[in-house]
Amino acid sequence: MTEATNDTTSPVRPLRDALTFLLIVSATFGLQLLTLVTGIIMARLLGVEGRGVIALVLAVSVFAAQLSFGGCLPPAITKLLAERGANARDGLGHVFRRRGWLLLLPCLVAGGLMLVLLDDGAAGQRFEIAVIAVVVTLQTLFFSIIGGAMQGEGRLVRMAWVALTPQGLFTIALAVVAALDWGWSATDVLLAYIATGVLSVLVAMASLLPAERGDDVGAERRVPEASLWSEARGNYVSGVRPLDGLGLERILVGGLLGTTALGLFATGLAVSNLCRLVSNAVSVVVLPRVAAHQGDPAQQRAVVRRWFTISLVLVGGIVAVLELLVEPVIRLAFGEEFVGAVSVARWLIVADGLLALRRVLIAALQGQGRGGVASWVELALLPVLVVGIALSALRESLDGVGMSLAAVGLLSCLALGRAVFRAPSARHRGRATSCTQQRRW
Repeated sequence: MTEATNDTTSPVRPLRDALTFLLIVSATFGLQLLTLVTGIIMARLLGVEGRGVIALVLAVSVFAAQLSFGGCLPPAITKLLAERGANARDGLGHVFRRRGWLLLLPCLVAGGLMLVLLDDGAAGQRFEIAVIAVVVTLQTLFFSIIGGAMQGEGRLVRMAWVALTPQGLFTIALAVVAALDWGWSATDVLLAYIATGVLSVLVAMASLLPAERGDDVGAERRVPEASLWSEARGNYVSGVRPLDGLGLERILVGGLLGTTALGLFATGLAVSNLCRLVSNAVSVVVLPRVAAHQGDPAQQRAVVRRWFTISLVLVGGIVAVLELLVEPVIRLAFGEEFVGAVSVARWLIVADGLLALRRVLIAALQGQGRGGVASWVELALLPVLVVGIALSALRESLDGVGMSLAAVGLLSCLALGRAVFRAPSARHRGRATSCTQQRRW
């Protein structure tokens, strides 16, 4: 049973929610700090062009992973394991022994995309970088799926801290390279990323609960393969989160404006994504707390108002501070070569704040059993985002890309907020209550 699904009548539940929230926030802020450090070191080692190549490989890998199994399988795994009170090795081992090879398909797609998107500056290493993208995508998929399994086993805080492992090891590797003044290329950095990623996957697998032995491991603890795929299909759009879960904006910038522009854009992203870390932690608490009040829309909305207010205050403060500090941070940390990223970073900070609030609202809708509403909002705004970035690329305006993201974030918050606080129909409330009774465990 997860931390999020304990008895909601317990007097220690608010304290447990708060502690879980603080621990997850601490882990995610640590992850962001490590990401910022690696971004600075890579910028110093590689310059704008090399930094852009790294950003494109990572963006394509995330895109391929999230659009295939990385977005829909983890929440399905979490739900099905938690329902059965099973660990991942007993519940899903038989499925992945038979179907694990399917993970290679999106990895090959990622390699093909790299061959198409790399510009002339990286033409000499096109095939080599494409192969690296295949491996990085596979690592991304493994880590996402193991994370979903740990959440299903009820290990939310450990999941957050294990997520620090790959970035932590990568930061140490780059710091050693910088200290020794080795002249690494973008390919060398990517190979180091793969090496630290392999170690991190091993650490994550070791963090899963051990398989149970003996006759007490019955068939009811095993997740049927058909149930896994059915649940994954139902979670597809809300799990993928196409507006910001695919790295689509980075791929479009890299493909339409080139890796040099992407290097500046990636620098802006590196100093602008603190808000999403807060929203991720809030979402971990919001979804189960809202779901605990199925059949009581008024209480659900009270929970949402409380946590959304907390999110709004935190996000507003972070945005204000970052807007004041962004120029000196980029100038001092990344160097004069990256000062051109300041203006787009200001827009990206605003966009990140709005998209972070949107994640909290999506979690609330999922807790209400209305995740399909969030999916339709995502799908409706996706063309708006793509057109906005494409028009900005035609004008060669990175600032326009940031403005497009901010506009989509605002529209999403308005649409989702209206849906969250609108009373669901009586028919939906009855269906939600019935589902809650059936899934009580």
